Amino acid sequence: MSNIKSAYRMGWLIVMFDLPTDTKKERQSAAKFRNDLLDSGYLMLQYSIYVRCAVTLEKKARFISALKRMNPGTGNIQCLFITDTQWGQIDNISANMKKRDRMLSNKDGIGEQLQFW
Repeated sequence: MSNIKSAYRMGWLIVMFDLPTDTKKERQSAAKFRNDLLDSGYLMLQYSIYVRCAVTLEKKARFISALKRMNPGTGNIQCLFITDTQWGQIDNISANMKKRDRMLSNKDGIGEQLQFW
């Protein structure tokens, strides 16, 4: 049964964390955790959000076990698994996207007073 391909068995493991960085030791520990993630094949989406493809639920479980061993013991680490289908439906919105005109045009037959509201 474990070799059956399914849209629900293959997915992405998203690791989100909030680690303290008040002291030099905490900063070093947080940096080590981030580097451990990169060395383990994770990709950085944002400074404290990393992702890795998990082709089976068994691999996902192994990745979680490895994360528990990497845990610096401070702060919070959350892991979220989403299917490959869900990953493909992500809408990316960034500052680089073309800005849309915020005004309605008069060619739409809308009076200037409505544009105000």
